[in-house]
Amino acid sequence: MLTQNKSMSKTELQKNAWTKVTGAARYVNDIAFENLHYAVVLRSPHHHARIIKIDSRDVLAIDGVDAILTAKDIPGKLYYGELIEDRPILADGKVRFMGEPIALVIAKSLQIAQRARDAIKVQYQVMDAVFDPLEALAGDAILVHDSGNLVSHYEISQGNIVPGFAESEVILDETFHVPRVYPGYLEIESSTAEWHEDGTMTVWVSTQEPFTDRRMIGHVLGLPEEKIQVKVPAIGGAFGGKEDSSLHILAALGAWKIKGAVRPINRREESFLAHPKRHPAFLHYRLGARRDGTLTALQAEVYLDTGAYASYGPAVGSLLAETIPGPYRIPHIKTDTYVVYTNSPIGGAMRGFGSPQTNFAYESLMDMLAEKLELDPAELRRKNIWQPGDRAYTRVKVNQAESLGKILDKVEQERERLRIAPAVPGKVSGVGFALAMQTMGLGFRVPDDSANRIEWLPDGRVLLWIGAPDLGQGLSIAAAQITAKALEIDISQVDVAEIDTGRSPDGGITCASRMTYLVGNSIIIAAREAINALLEEASRVLKVPKHKLHYERGTIYQQDQPDKKGLPAAEFISRAVEEDRIIQGLGVFSFPYGEETPGHLPVGMPHVLFCFGAQVARVEVDPELGKVEVKEIVAINDVGKVINLIGVEGQIEGGVSMGLGYALSENMALKQDGTWVSSLSEYLMPTAMDMPQTLKSIILEVPEESGPFGAKGIGEITLVPTAAAIANAIYDATRIRAKSLPISPEVLSRV
Repeated sequence: MLTQNKSMSKTELQKNAWTKVTGAARYVNDIAFENLHYAVVLRSPHHHARIIKIDSRDVLAIDGVDAILTAKDIPGKLYYGELIEDRPILADGKVRFMGEPIALVIAKSLQIAQRARDAIKVQYQVMDAVFDPLEALAGDAILVHDSGNLVSHYEISQGNIVPGFAESEVILDETFHVPRVYPGYLEIESSTAEWHEDGTMTVWVSTQEPFTDRRMIGHVLGLPEEKIQVKVPAIGGAFGGKEDSSLHILAALGAWKIKGAVRPINRREESFLAHPKRHPAFLHYRLGARRDGTLTALQAEVYLDTGAYASYGPAVGSLLAETIPGPYRIPHIKTDTYVVYTNSPIGGAMRGFGSPQTNFAYESLMDMLAEKLELDPAELRRKNIWQPGDRAYTRVKVNQAESLGKILDKVEQERERLRIAPAVPGKVSGVGFALAMQTMGLGFRVPDDSANRIEWLPDGRVLLWIGAPDLGQGLSIAAAQITAKALEIDISQVDVAEIDTGRSPDGGITCASRMTYLVGNSIIIAAREAINALLEEASRVLKVPKHKLHYERGTIYQQDQPDKKGLPAAEFISRAVEEDRIIQGLGVFSFPYGEETPGHLPVGMPHVLFCFGAQVARVEVDPELGKVEVKEIVAINDVGKVINLIGVEGQIEGGVSMGLGYALSENMALKQDGTWVSSLSEYLMPTAMDMPQTLKSIILEVPEESGPFGAKGIGEITLVPTAAAIANAIYDATRIRAKSLPISPEVLSRV
């Protein structure tokens, strides 16, 4: 069993964190180069405008300026996109959002590059803009793209809502709104590219998807992928926002142009404006039920604002559509999800990928329905949660549905405990909770694989080549633990290599609560192959048939000599290395979309595995000021099987922090002066001072039969229920029902 306790060994802690806390970890901007050139981006000051003229003639004469690139200087594809190639590398005649890249300025110092950028003259024809996704779908709407403003429409149904609502004795009809949220990683997007004399290029990038980055760079530069090497140093957080950065493309474009090393530099304001956020959305729910609380029908329309370009918007929309009903049995459902272009900042991948948006709506609605029916909110949920053998409305059989009942048991225990605590004089207190579901994987008919390699080293240690980046969430240490377990060796004997597309296998994109599951299963396969390769080498050296040898704890034994001492793996590996041969094992694991997976939905749907969790919150509200203090949160999660306890607890604490900001303070809004919130001084992320006085983790282990040693995902589910739990607790305290996030003091104040 891999469960770790809090006395985790020093080796494990060092592997995971020591280099970061001592400052020894190398991030992209820590890597030194000779003759490094700096790049800055000229960005649009307008939401929507035609570019009439770009005048940079005088700027090129500034001493120290190496080059100024615009769209006409791009040698390959002018447009790119993860799902839809709709986004220009540099604006091609038109800008569609404030902050869109127009020109890349390269100079011998950052100061010169910034001065040159500010000296470029651009003549614009400013156009009207649209920021509301519902307005963008109107017949007379301003067109963000000539093809129209509708990016995707997903319609899913089961049963028939007409008789479903006819048999409903209570119907709720409500609209919810959730805001645009910035990922808030510590390390701003960063990349450096270096051109080599042989016509190849190396790109260092803080990314979640190095192999995709390599492909895109090749398309833009017109180079074959084998001439491009992408390396991934330490990453200072991502949360989905580094799935679609574009800075690596600009770095590579600059290095190609000057045939040298180029490092583009983003400011925090540029990170806010130009890189993907969590999608804001309007969610309209109509929910029907019988008097006894049995859910009968649901109709929902969701409008997702993906901003000026698609990014991962279509994929977020499809996953969001799957989570609209939550983990509940509803016989009659019809949902419509619209992903819409506006002139807003780009909406893309962010932790939860659509689930936090729907969870706020359906878990608020469940509490509202419980009050309407005079039922306990936990009783109402227990009556309607998925049961073993149930299918989601996408027709997928639900895995580990039994964990929902176990989670509710813990919810009820903790809710009663939290209700006992009295409020501080002058304040009112309340307790609320929310259940949550989160999908795992990229979705049906999307390549969903991970390749990882284990290489034996001459001294008997192993080098693990993980093909997917560790974003700071602890993938490397979990993978090392799984490797050690699979090979029956101590974790101190496992080293993890830095990702390099020239040497690492393609482990896929780090996202979708799938990495421990996917990488872990791949490593188990790789370990079997590595052991088999070692046995073959031992058979060759000992001149003994392989079937008469066996491997155990890093040692090779002969089966017909049980009393004879075995030989350590290093005995055979070192000989192979002397002959320039590598003993290794490659494991490739594909997400299990079996033949029974329903095929009636678009590509990327459905997802076939789910994570479950809940949070219980106790709040105190100042009724005069409307100020909310979250005093305690209890996070309850089924993780399948714990691989690394400290890592799991870290994910829970980080997820709660992110959910807290979503609930109470974070909103990248359009200000009265027509600009967007774009600094940490006005975008209010929670600090340590805002965290609950108590954050309790309850970790359930209901093994996922297809997971590595029973494990499944934890990265996203930890933030999904936070906002709804806090909103329900606030209602319990104040009787004020918030239907929009963040919940501001103005909404709650009696003044």
